[in-house]
Amino acid sequence: MTNSITTHGSAQNQAIYIGTDEDILEAVRVSIATKYSLEAVSEVPHVWPEDVSLALLEFDGDVDVALERINSVLTLGKGVSLYVLLKRKNVDFIIEANHQGVQGFIECPGEVLHILSILHMQDRRRQGKNGNVSSFFSLKGGVGCTALATNMASHLTELTDGRTVLVDLNMPLGDTSLYLNMENQRLYSLTDFVYNLNRFDENLIYKSLSRHESGLYVLSLPSEVSELDNLNGELIKTIIHSLRRYYDHVVIDCASDLSDLTLSCLDESDNIVLVAEPSLSSFRAVNTAIKLTQTLGYLKDSLKLVLNRSASQQDEMLEEVVKDMDVDTVVRVSNDYRGFNDSLKEGCLLKDYQPDSVANFQLKRLANLLHNGASLPEMETPAENVRRPRQNRWWLTFGKRMFKRMGEPKTSGHLNEKTMVS
Repeated sequence: MTNSITTHGSAQNQAIYIGTDEDILEAVRVSIATKYSLEAVSEVPHVWPEDVSLALLEFDGDVDVALERINSVLTLGKGVSLYVLLKRKNVDFIIEANHQGVQGFIECPGEVLHILSILHMQDRRRQGKNGNVSSFFSLKGGVGCTALATNMASHLTELTDGRTVLVDLNMPLGDTSLYLNMENQRLYSLTDFVYNLNRFDENLIYKSLSRHESGLYVLSLPSEVSELDNLNGELIKTIIHSLRRYYDHVVIDCASDLSDLTLSCLDESDNIVLVAEPSLSSFRAVNTAIKLTQTLGYLKDSLKLVLNRSASQQDEMLEEVVKDMDVDTVVRVSNDYRGFNDSLKEGCLLKDYQPDSVANFQLKRLANLLHNGASLPEMETPAENVRRPRQNRWWLTFGKRMFKRMGEPKTSGHLNEKTMVS
């Protein structure tokens, strides 16, 4: 019953790929498989396919041919979102293509595996929305919130090309700097941020905040606990609003309480990540938190339950408790206490210490779910602590199955869910 993500199913959108590069085509197909069904053609079709909402066009350096195809797609497609896959960079072409109406450009091969992230952020910006906010929260301490938040943020850093910030609000003594091996550094803190709040622009904010070697930006708690006295709920909201203007994803490690500061974080969150471990006392705390979100009127879709330290054979009673919780998305992270603990001792993140572990793959998949609203393509779960052989083709690592189905949707009176288990 381990290693699962439980979510409602969703209908697939239609996309069309125009080009002849088989490797890029396959990478695109795998990368967007959770949201799009892909049709491939070598030329722009004379009769535009029905229900196509996304078009992806190769650019290999021939400017005239590419511009002609862009014009044809935008004329025939009438409102279709068109993105160009850049096999070669050409500034003049990009400027002209942008003037014609291309929505965005994806560099090959580096950005192909992040297509959903790029599409997602472009959609949010067109709707006047800024970066995502994900708050990791539990009313019961010791369930692994900080470990999950720091390691999750490192995966989001890769998804957002370095535009992720981790905010430590686990007052009064947060541990994110410990998990990131930055506790001996002079870190830019929340009080520093508040002091400079009115001075920030895009250049200054990236120079000011502390940065982990992985590329993750960090906003830590002040070293003096007394400095926290001036923080309040409205100020926390102002900080979050400011951060999401500049960062594609803001990850918050919340305190295990219901203070005004914690509730302000939850108010501003696109994802409220409720963390539990497989014990009745932890589930009780989660159930209380779920009822609170209902009382406060939070969107049910924003709730994600992460069952940390999940074992291969859970107690049946605990499994029934999980199924009966009023939350649509349930994620299981394998019990890898030793891996997390040893990586902490070594001063590195799990993805660097044990990149091929089951838990690391699950965290990577959860990061994609939080940022893109869809989990990664299904992959085969590697054996615990065993390194996988390197594939010759850069896209093949995304092409294997990790999750298999378990169970059937429950009947009325319980959550109607489809479950994928690795």
